Parts: sequence; C-alpha cells; structure tokens
Amino acid sequence: MADHANPQKLLELLQAGQPKAPGDVDTDTLRYALYVRKSTTSEDRQASSIEDQIQECMEKVVIPNNLNVVKVYEESFSAKVADTRIKFNALINEIENGHIDGLIAWHPDRLSRNMKEAGAIIDLVDRGLIKDLRFPTFTFENTPAGKMLLGITFVMAKQYSEHLAESVDRGNKRAIEDGEFIGKFKHGYVVDEKRNFQPDPRGFAAVKNMFTMALEGKSQKDIRLWINNQSYAVQKRLGGEYVKHVWDKDDVSKLLRDPHYVGIHKWGKTLINLVEKYDFEPMITVDEFLKINRIDSLNASKVLAIHSPRPHAKADLLRGMIYCGECDKTLTSMLIPKRDKETGEIMHARYYYKCETVGCKMFDKSARAGLVIDAAKKFFGQYLFVTKSNYAAFVSEAKKEAKRRQEELDSEIAKYKVLIANKEKSYIRIKDLILESPELKEHYDLSKYAKDIESSKADYAKAIRRRDRIKGAIPTFEEYLKLLETTPVILDKIQDMKVMDTLLRIFFSNFTITPGDDSFRKGSAVSYKLKEPWEGFVSANDFVRGAG
Repeated sequence: MADHANPQKLLELLQAGQPKAPGDVDTDTLRYALYVRKSTTSEDRQASSIEDQIQECMEKVVIPNNLNVVKVYEESFSAKVADTRIKFNALINEIENGHIDGLIAWHPDRLSRNMKEAGAIIDLVDRGLIKDLRFPTFTFENTPAGKMLLGITFVMAKQYSEHLAESVDRGNKRAIEDGEFIGKFKHGYVVDEKRNFQPDPRGFAAVKNMFTMALEGKSQKDIRLWINNQSYAVQKRLGGEYVKHVWDKDDVSKLLRDPHYVGIHKWGKTLINLVEKYDFEPMITVDEFLKINRIDSLNASKVLAIHSPRPHAKADLLRGMIYCGECDKTLTSMLIPKRDKETGEIMHARYYYKCETVGCKMFDKSARAGLVIDAAKKFFGQYLFVTKSNYAAFVSEAKKEAKRRQEELDSEIAKYKVLIANKEKSYIRIKDLILESPELKEHYDLSKYAKDIESSKADYAKAIRRRDRIKGAIPTFEEYLKLLETTPVILDKIQDMKVMDTLLRIFFSNFTITPGDDSFRKGSAVSYKLKEPWEGFVSANDFVRGAG
C-alpha cells in the first residue's frame, strides 16, 4: 500500500525537481581551464610566479575538489591594456564556443587589470557560459553579491596598477632630478655606486673623438666606420662585463643630437643639469654641440626639437618598407641633389635606397627608387580588383576597421569629457580659493588653466569630427571601381612623393630589391608583399587580369 501519509517523501520528490541555486554546480561534468599570468612589467614583479600559481591552484582548488582541468593557459604579459593578450583571448573564445565550462585562476587580478576584460569575465558568468569560477586566494560565489565583490576586486586591481605606474614615474622623475642613472645607458660613461655618470676609462676618449670628427666636418658614415674599427665595447650596468658594440646607421645620429654629452640629461619631459648636481665631466661644450647640430642660438624650442623624429624629412618615400635581398635589412632612403656647378643651386634630386648593413656584400651600394615604382606600376597593370565578391570582402574589412577606429574614438571622446569636467572643477576651485585668499593669486595663473580647458575642448571637438567622418569613409562600388581603374594612371602622373607614398602604402606592405650581379642596377629584381585584402584577392584568384 502506498505511503500517502508520509509528506517527507513528497518533499524530497519536489526538491529533486527544483533548479539548483546559483552557487550550486555539478563539477563532475564541467571542463575547467586554468589561467596563470606573470606580467613582464614592474607592477607584477612581486606577484607569484607562474609555477607557484599553478602549484597553489592545483593543491588548493583542483585536487581537493577533483576538478577536470582540460587546458592550462600560461601567459607572460601585462593585463593593464585590453585586447593585447593572445592566450587570454584564446581562452575567452574557447568559453564562448562552449569548449570550456569552468575557470580557475590564482587571483582575479591575474585575469584582468582593465575594465573591458573584467566586464567580459563577469558577462560570461552572467550568461552562464562560465558555470564555475574559482580562485585559491579569493572566494567567489555566483550570486549578485558575489559578482559585485568580484567587480570591486577588478576595480581595485586596475586602481593599484595605475597608482603604481604613477609612483614609478614619480620615483623616476625624482631620481632624474637628483642626477641619478635610471637605466638610460650613455656611450662613453659608466655608472658609479651613487648611480652618477662617470667617464668610462675604456670608451670616453673614443666617443669624444666621434664628436671631434663631426666638428671637423666628417660624415656620420665616416664616423661610424671609424668607431666600428676601434674594438669598441660598453659596460651597460655597474660592475658588469664589457660587451662589444657595433654602431648602426642610427646610433651616430642619436649620439650627436643628445645634449647629455654637454651635461643636460633628458628623461621624457624632465631636463636636469648634471654639472650642477655633481662633478659630471661633459664630453663637449655647448658651442660645439650647437655647431654640430647647426643651431644658431640657445632657442629652447630648437634644442628640444632635435630629439623628436624629423617632421619634415624629405626622403620619406616608402621609408622602412624597402629591403635588401642579400641581408634582408631595410635600405636607407636618401635624396641626392644635383647642383648647378656655377650657382650651387639644386637643379633636381635623385631618389635612392642604399644598403648600410656592415658585412653585407651590397654594403654602400644604391638602387634607384624607379625600380620600386616600376614594379608597382606593373602590378597595377596586371591586376584590377573590380569583381563584386572582392568589393564585398573589401567593404567587410573596411567596416571592421571603421568599427574598431570608431570604438577607439568613442573611448577617446569619453576620456576628453571626463578630463574637461575635472579641469573645469579645478578651475572653479582655484578661482574660489583666490577670492577667499587674494594673496594666493601670484601662485596660480587662471588664464593658463582657462587656455588648457579650451585646448582640451578643441581636441574633444576634433575627435568628434574624426568619428563622424568614419561613417562616410567606405566607398560605393562605383567609387571603388573608379579608384582602382585610375590608380595606374594616377601613379604614373604623381609628382608629389608624399602623395605617392600614401597611395602605395594602401596596397603594399614591403618591397625587396634582389641584385642581379654585384650591384642593384643591371638585372635587379623587385618583389613585393601585398596588404590585405589585396593579398587575399590574389591568393584566391579573385580579380580581373590584364587591366592595363
């Protein structure tokens, strides 16, 4: 006879059919991933090593709970900036595709120190794609309160990272102001126990002679060849061994433009006079430095400008994109002017690419830029990308790039909003402070604060305009067709190198000039690597051939 009088049986039956509470999961069927990360940046130097993280996760989480770990993701990269970690992105994809059900990490800050990826983790928990999330150093429950606590922990990790970065910058600036070495090695000097720069007994005279050669009118190439024949060696840290150093084509230029050798040390925007700090021995005088760098006076803007990349360099056609087929190193771009013998005026200039790699059989040999331009013209004459399918592929890639850029600008605009609001608050606060205590007026320049706010507002407006322009940036099929049909004609008629450079960089990643004999002239061949989507069109044979 059925036991109708026992309500306990009915209670057990009903409980068996109830859905599980948010924190209750059947771990026997879950596939777990273990993610461990050790940053290569300073903020994580005190964090547990990857080996220690794995051991602690196994001993405190995996083994006691008999969890099924199907994959371990090890990464040595900072989590401060979103979308920069390859292994983390692969992990998220595996979770999204249903291949991973549970996630284990040593601490939440191993998963993320930025809000975008932190939000992605919480979103995966909300959607039920991460069914179980565990840490040996942090207790997480899949409840509203638990997710709130996890979010707070992520925020604290981000704040810690940013605060530590500020502290490091502040410490570096203080060290620079004291004239101390903080890792910016200088040729011809060694660092003593007080972290001050002292003349290197093995290299000071050689480096000083490089400046003497420059004052005598020797070219940077001559200076480089000379120093590389001197068995020059450097000591990059206190008490370290001397290591042979081979000077490349940029080293001499950087050396001659560095005011450190006068006694002015530069770190970011901080400048310090080392001569006033301790018995620093300059390598050259101020007048010699100005003469070498062709500066007429001690105009601060001119002196500081020599440290930035050349904004108006003329030889910029495909700079950094042309490779030597022998040594696989980039060729140097250069313009060689042809002057009138009587007047000295420049009549015209020839554009060349020269190999300056010591040891290469093509060292010091030049190739005409026309070789590269002819190869580009031949490409455009051979292929014309006008099919409907590759236009669709082009639009697809263009939309992805437009979306990515729009997201970047949205973030930039949001930052400007916050920045402007904070600056306006500071302006009002300082203004009120001056009204209360007029004697403080001499310490605050309100007009400077106002100009700073206006400058930020102008940048904010520019960012909005750039974002708005993206919407109309994708060409119609007719515009796309017209562009590609006229490209060979346009290329043949372009006289402005900047315009030509911009056009070619749309299609090509690089060019390689392979010599036919012992020069880049007779019999030289030029090959190229296309950018996407053009490379994909050629590989897929999705093009109209013989368009010239």
